Amino acid sequence: MATALIHFDEKQKRRLTKRARLRGKSFSQEVRNAVDMYLSVPVDTEAELSALAKLANESTDRSIARLDETIAYLRKGLRSMRKTR
Repeated sequence: MATALIHFDEKQKRRLTKRARLRGKSFSQEVRNAVDMYLSVPVDTEAELSALAKLANESTDRSIARLDETIAYLRKGLRSMRKTR
């Protein structure tokens, strides 16, 4: 395996360390996984990458909205069930 010196800002280092710990991986493995993921994205330009990120964020926002609606629906149903007991 080749080595490389990479400089992270404090926040990046902290977040990568935390994520690695949560996954039971080493910091280096977490960085390698992130690089592999980045390299697997089929884009040629920064503009394409930005467009892909925008689409991903929009999709995530829609999913979160649906989850919020589902949670509200379930809470309403639970309150209704508790009242009938």
